[in-house]
Amino acid sequence: MPTGGGRRAAVTDLGLAVGQVRRFAHVQADGVWGQVWVKALAEGDFLFLFGTVGRPYMDQLYAKRWTIEPCFQNLKGRGFNLEASHLRCRHKLRKLVALVTLAYALCLSVGTVAHTKRAPIKRKKHGYRATSLSRHGLNILRQLTRPATSPHEPMARMVEALMRWISWKVARYQVTKIVG
Repeated sequence: MPTGGGRRAAVTDLGLAVGQVRRFAHVQADGVWGQVWVKALAEGDFLFLFGTVGRPYMDQLYAKRWTIEPCFQNLKGRGFNLEASHLRCRHKLRKLVALVTLAYALCLSVGTVAHTKRAPIKRKKHGYRATSLSRHGLNILRQLTRPATSPHEPMARMVEALMRWISWKVARYQVTKIVG
């Protein structure tokens, strides 16, 4: 870990307690000058942020930015596998991205509703959810498509109501043609 005056020190030498934060100004990493924000996590782990924004705001900006990262991760892999496409036609690729994005939004909606009303996602020891909201929704939708699932199950009724709402919105706003 770089310190002032061009010196280096191990992050464990900072003596940070779990949850404690330390900020460093004028740090160089790979030839780029910026600020470092370090937070001690449980079990001897650390969270490092590096950026050129002001040190007091770095963690807030990172938290805002992180909200979009799970979306990109899920679209590229984790069930949606957008990167596995071999499409080269720009128009077809746009349609695929649109459809995959709609599928992601559906899974996220189902996961969010299920998490808040029916089946909360368990938390791991470090406090984060065991699965993302979109993965939770995807797992629920997969479960509901299995033959043994009763259509009278509360979650199945909720998903059916969501699908009716989406169909109503599409019909009402006459969404432009996606396929073809």
